[in-house]
Amino acid sequence: LMSGRYSMWARQAFAQDRSDFQIDLSFTEAVSRFPSRNDLFAYMHRYFYLFLPEPIRQHREYFAKNGRGFGEEAFHSMWYLLLREFKPTNLLEIGVFRGQVISLWALVSKNEAIPANIRCISPFSPAADLVSAYPNLNYLQDVLDNFRHFDLPKPAYLRALSTDREAIAFLKNEPLDCVYIDGSHDYEIVLSDYRNSLEALKVNGLLVMDDSSLDTEYHPPSFSFAGHPGPSKVARTFADRELEFLGGVGHQNVYRKPWNYKPLSKG
Repeated sequence: LMSGRYSMWARQAFAQDRSDFQIDLSFTEAVSRFPSRNDLFAYMHRYFYLFLPEPIRQHREYFAKNGRGFGEEAFHSMWYLLLREFKPTNLLEIGVFRGQVISLWALVSKNEAIPANIRCISPFSPAADLVSAYPNLNYLQDVLDNFRHFDLPKPAYLRALSTDREAIAFLKNEPLDCVYIDGSHDYEIVLSDYRNSLEALKVNGLLVMDDSSLDTEYHPPSFSFAGHPGPSKVARTFADRELEFLGGVGHQNVYRKPWNYKPLSKG
């Protein structure tokens, strides 16, 4: 209990002394003004408390309770600013756990009047990988219940592993404006998700990689972490070199697919 209270206090107190954060910037403006990964994370964290609309804050608080979702307050700010600025309409997440991010997309799109088509691929099971284990529950029903809690239309989903043939077909079914890779943390699977996602992504579309900031200058505070080896290796070896890097918020990295995208043959 004390550790939980300390964590809550640490989150609320983090970067409170930064008077230069008291301005509502777009994602692009924030990256330009705070080019350091550490400063950008701190800005996004403070944005949650200073500027994020109340329904979006309540969404994070709901998922932070009882293990409904991972992540950090800064990520809600990141997604809000990305959707507000770039207005992606076709979005897909690989690996949804209990639906925090896809329901956040739906809520922000509803609040900002963005006509969003939200899809996801997930096994909806406690399938683990080399670094993660998950509780045993009815994940699909849980995701749908969480959408219902916020009065959101349910997403289009495919119950499959991202490497299954039907999952790859589902991913590439229509051109995408935004893909969030948040599935397995095993390197070969992350690389497969990355390659397949880029084939489906439109030119100038957004690709966001979770857990992928190891071997960067990011120094996480006590309530954050830099990521896992598999996603970070894909990000450093391929995404950093093939795509336009827009900014890194904690262990999330945001890229844009350039018009001249060409995959590297090897790392």
